Amino acid sequence: MTDAQISLRALSDPADVEPLQPLYEHSDGPSCGFLQGLLDQSHCRAWCLVKDNQPVAAIWYQCAAERAEMVDLRVLASERRQGLGRQLLWASLAALGDVGAVELEVRSSNVAARELYESLGFSETGLRPKYYATPDGREDAILMTLTLNHGGSAT
Repeated sequence: MTDAQISLRALSDPADVEPLQPLYEHSDGPSCGFLQGLLDQSHCRAWCLVKDNQPVAAIWYQCAAERAEMVDLRVLASERRQGLGRQLLWASLAALGDVGAVELEVRSSNVAARELYESLGFSETGLRPKYYATPDGREDAILMTLTLNHGGSAT
């Protein structure tokens, strides 16, 4: 058995999004169409992680000045819990260049994502009470921030 070939690929054209469709099927996050529309905006930066020529994860940011907001991080369901989200997040942080801070929001119930972000140095900076709709009512959004030094590494 050979090792899988994994690479980072920048998304720069709306046509780059079509192969990502399986990542966004049966999900409650931003739609693939919404994210595709972001690529038309100059402040959008996005990458996907490709494993054996197939996209297995994608990450999207909106950048302004020296700040970036992570809009979405997605890993193909069959590829989760293998470190691909961590790998993509870390690589994209380095690729952001001169961004000084990255902000995100995460569902309070998404323990795996929160643990990933905390392990990379993100810290809780706020709360949006009852922000997300759920089948049982509402759920809080936890706001997190990571301060970066030059070159994209965490400080």
